[in-house]
Amino acid sequence: MIEVLAVISACKAAHAGIRECVELYQDFKKDGKDVSDIVNDIGSHLGAFFTHQEAFKEAEKEAKKNPLPKNISINEEAMNRILRQQQLEQMETELREMIIYQVGMPGIWQKFTEMRETVRKEREKIEREQKKPLRWLLLKKGSSSINGRLGLHCQQVCLYCLQHLQLLCMVSI
Repeated sequence: MIEVLAVISACKAAHAGIRECVELYQDFKKDGKDVSDIVNDIGSHLGAFFTHQEAFKEAEKEAKKNPLPKNISINEEAMNRILRQQQLEQMETELREMIIYQVGMPGIWQKFTEMRETVRKEREKIEREQKKPLRWLLLKKGSSSINGRLGLHCQQVCLYCLQHLQLLCMVSI
């Protein structure tokens, strides 16, 4: 399980790295120096931030599956979740504003958000395609070719194997 607080810390570190790079960018640009390396560094830190942001979403999903510790009330957990989500949203807003106003690249952020949506849709499509064999197996549950206790056991074994094969394929990608 991914630790939610560790992922938040990683997002903060990437955010701080971007802020430092933007400050360097402004200084270099003011002095007439080459800023291409700094732009690449900004891109690397942005990539890290968004990777950690995705990991945060996954960590939140995993954390919801586990029972709350006895020393944390439902109200406290609810408030913690809201604060963490707002913190990430605020960091992303600050990053967008840094790129648009301080680095002076408003078009890049628009292209980024469009590409992010395209990539998200592509990944969802791939995930749906990977789950098709599982759907086929589930639909066959009531058919005459798979019936009785032996058929049900075979179906459960096949479903188990397919799920683990799917996980292995996703890990190797």
